[in-house]
Parts: sequence; structure tokens; C-alpha cells
Amino acid sequence: MERTANTGAQGQTGFPLRLDMREISKRFGAVTVLDGISMTCRAGEVLAICGENGAGKSTLMKVLAGFYRPDGGDIRIDGRPVHFKRPLDSQREGVAIIHQELSLLPHRTVAQNIFLGREPTRFGIVDHKQMRGAAARVLARLQSTIDPDVHAGTLPIADQQIVEIAKALTLNASILVFDEPTAALDTAEAAKLFQLIEELRREGTAILYISHRMAEVFALADRICVIKDGRLVGDLSRGETDSDAIVRLMVGREIGTLFPPRSDRAFGDEIFTVAGGRNRYLHDITLTLKAGEIVGVAGLEGSGKTALARAIVGDEPFDAGTVRYWDGKGAVSSPREGTRRKIAYVPDDRKTEGLGLRQSLRENAALTRRALSPALSLASNGGCAAPALDALLRQLDVRAANHAMPVGSLSGGNQQKVVVARWLAVNPRLWVLCEPTRGVDVGARSTIYSILRVFADAGGSVLVVSSDLAEVIGLSDRIVVMSEGRIAAESPAGASEEDIMKHAVLSHRSVPGRSRETA
Repeated sequence: MERTANTGAQGQTGFPLRLDMREISKRFGAVTVLDGISMTCRAGEVLAICGENGAGKSTLMKVLAGFYRPDGGDIRIDGRPVHFKRPLDSQREGVAIIHQELSLLPHRTVAQNIFLGREPTRFGIVDHKQMRGAAARVLARLQSTIDPDVHAGTLPIADQQIVEIAKALTLNASILVFDEPTAALDTAEAAKLFQLIEELRREGTAILYISHRMAEVFALADRICVIKDGRLVGDLSRGETDSDAIVRLMVGREIGTLFPPRSDRAFGDEIFTVAGGRNRYLHDITLTLKAGEIVGVAGLEGSGKTALARAIVGDEPFDAGTVRYWDGKGAVSSPREGTRRKIAYVPDDRKTEGLGLRQSLRENAALTRRALSPALSLASNGGCAAPALDALLRQLDVRAANHAMPVGSLSGGNQQKVVVARWLAVNPRLWVLCEPTRGVDVGARSTIYSILRVFADAGGSVLVVSSDLAEVIGLSDRIVVMSEGRIAAESPAGASEEDIMKHAVLSHRSVPGRSRETA
């Protein structure tokens, strides 16, 4: 294992050791998930934790947060040994974790979610005024304008992530864990989060930062720990390594070029076209998607980028304008109709829209095929047979003890790969994906990008909505920029981040109010 001396925050010595995890082990049945991991973090230090999906990162953090008890090893905070039987014990010791998978109660307000189980009281009764005021203050610290009184379930995914961060901040933790915190955030929101992290660092908070995004890791971290197959394989200071070395430690091999090369062939027939398309979120949308083409969609949160995807697949259909698909038919009225018409859709919220969390990996991988072909609904028949589904899941390198286990027990990145597998099981003509690699490690990203390019080269059409500008630029043949429910610009392949952001922040004063994304 590669290891360097722990020099503390920003390469300086003398910062007190806040967290010391020693030889942590954890097993689930016969599977060893953590195998003797030792890790430290000092006050005012940002420690990045990297690894493939299923490597053990989130499990280690759940041990620290009191969700799991370790089978071996011990934890010390500020030099004192601690033992956690439940998450409340960890919180009392100053540990807070912001999970990648959202855990808000949708029918409670933002303020109620932020202070869930810790509601301020007056004379034994919940003090709603004090709770709303405290929620507003912590949201303001995050430079957010979210209303503390709205129900959390009505918020877009990005805003729900902000609420999760706000909840953790109210704990006044001395050790703060961020698990893929920018996965749902656009560039502007991520920049605000980075400012907050710098503020917390200056205040002496020990920060553990889990991310697959190497640019974030090298912008924020003082040290980088790499976990592979439940073992610590690297503990390096930021200045002594680079992203290629970290990726090699994560996957055990060279990835090469992350994005597959674009085809030199001319694009084919029109797969989808809309002229003057409108609905309650979109205005005057004119767009054409062609066979063989990958079109990326960028924009700030609330720009309408997700609403555009939902309109194309029939979730929030166009209710005005001229719409035509390759089959000669007009607008799709529902996702079910879209599925029948061979339109694949990967939503941005895999937990509530993309998966049956209690169903097995195989059952989830077969969902779309069964919907299209009732005659193949039996698990023993054709493409829904277990061997065919297992081969599909192996193709995407889904990490699981077995394919009969519930998909809800997988890491977020592995869950995303199962969603992609659902559509690989059929032969769509148009593939619409929202945040396709959210929470997905670099090796799996490369696999997904290659699948999409092969699909396009075979005559399919792909629309990718992403808040990751590097992804949009690296993958797309053409880039559409959304702003306030309109297409603000179209750019060719290879457009710069500066050019995209210039159009993304445009304001259309003729549009009354600001369009919102659907949740």
C-alpha cells in the first residue's frame, strides 16, 4: 500500500488528531466488506476517500456513523475510544454524515426534516416558529432560497440534497462526512458547497469527502485515501499524486480515454423533432435528434433541462407545438406509451422512479423487457431467463454478492448500473438519460459511456441531461444549453465550460417567473 506521513490540514503539522479508525473490519454473512482499514483525519483537514462502487467506502462511513457495528477494530475521537450502538451515539460524539442516498420524509416540511427527532420545544410543545427560523438561517448559510415550509417531497433532487446538507450542519459536528455531495448539484450550487467546506475547514471541522469526481478531490482534499475490495490501498498527500495514479489504485488497471471517440460518419434520419414545444415548464422548444447522435443538455438547476427530458419521454408531455418521432407518430402521452414505442428513460431519481428496491437485481433488469413482451414474462423464458440477466449484469460489472439479492441493498452506483441494464435488455431507438453517472465510479462511467456510443453508432439516438459539464462536453456530439425553460444556445462538440455557462446564466425577461424542474 502507498502511504505518506499524515501532515495534517493543508500540509501543516500540529493540527490535533480528531478521528482515528484502527483496523476496522466488517462482514455480511460470508462476505468481508471491510478488511482491517485504518484511517485518520485531523481537525481542519479534508480527507478525500476514493474507490469503485462497492469498494467499502459507504460501509466504512456507516460504521463511523453508528449504522453498523464493526466486527473488529476500534474508533477514537479526540484521543478517546468510542463505541456506537446506534446513530444517535455517533451524533452525540460530534459525527454527522450526509448520505448519497436521500432520506427525507416527503410529506413533512423542509424545517421538520432538518430538525427531525430534535425539534425545539417550548413548554413541552414543538416550537414551530423557532424551528422555521433556525431552518431558514442554516439554509441561508448554504446560500439557498428554499422555503422551510414547503414539503420536502415537492423539491427537485438538487434541493433535497441541500436540505440533507442543512440537516447535518445543524448538528454542529466536529467530524463531517460528505458522501457524493455534488452528485445532484449543478456547477453554481457545487461552488457554494465548496465555499462552505473551506469555511468549515477554517473552523477546525474534520471533513471526510467521498467522491468519484477527481477534479473535486484535487481541488478540496489535503490527503486522499483509496479503498479497493474492502482494503486501504493508498494514503497519499494531494501534492504527491495525480488523478491517473488514483484511478489506477481504484480499479487496478489503466482506464485510458474516459470518453469513447466520436464517429466520423454523418448522422442519419431524424429520430425526434419538436417545433414550438411548450408545457408548464418549457417555452418554444425547437429541437431535432438524429440517428447516430449523442446530444448533451446542460443548464443550471431550474433551467428546464430535466423538464425537457420528461417531455420527450411523456412524463410531462408537450401540450403545444409540433412533435414527431421516427415512427411517424406525434407526442408521447405517458412513460408507459414511451416504453411501448421503444423510448428508453433513465430518471435522475433512481430510488423512487428507476428501481423496485425490494426486488432482486434480476427482477429489476427484466422489468422493461417484460413490459414490452408479456410472452417473455416468465423468468425461465428467453431474455428474462436468469443466465441472460446475469450476463447482462456482469457486462456492467454490477458488484453484488449474488443477483437474487434486493437491489436496494447495493451502493448507489451499482443501483444506477442496474437501471442501465434494464434498457440494455431491449432494443430502444431513443435513449433519454438524466444524470446517468451520478454516484458512479470512473471505471463504470467508462463502461456506460462506451455503451451509449456503441448504441449511437448502431443508429440509435441519445439525449443526456447532466449537471457534470465535463461529462456533457466529453460525451456529446452537440450540446443544448437550457435557461429558464428555453433553449438558450446550441454548441458543437468540444464547447468550453465557459461558453456553456455564459448561455446557462442568461435571463429571458419576457418569461414571467422562473421555470422549475419537476421533482
